[in-house]
Amino acid sequence: MLFKKLKKLLLVTVGLICLGLGIIGYVMPGLPGTIWLILAATFFVKSSDRLYKFVVENRLFGRQVKDFLDTGAMSLRAKTMSLLSMWCFSILSIVLAPYGLLFKIPIGVLALAGTIYILSRPTSSKA
Repeated sequence: MLFKKLKKLLLVTVGLICLGLGIIGYVMPGLPGTIWLILAATFFVKSSDRLYKFVVENRLFGRQVKDFLDTGAMSLRAKTMSLLSMWCFSILSIVLAPYGLLFKIPIGVLALAGTIYILSRPTSSKA
């Protein structure tokens, strides 16, 4: 019983952190918002129906989150924006950061892995 309460508290706490990052990401350039909201919904689905509904029924971002959770699909616009921002910031990090290859190689590998994942998602017909 205590374990279930602690687990629920942990899931809600991590979900709220993700929700906060997602909302910040919607207004701050360079920080992705939707992925954090998808993570928040994933944590909330196991811990709080009210918070889950807040995320997936929100008029600003709920449709994108729900579509991804239901189908795994991303709109062409979301794919394009994700890839552009990911590669712009990755290239800037690789070129401008005063670190060696131990920094630059993982950045490139992570950008490539993200690209493969995004391109592997089905493209939804919704805008």
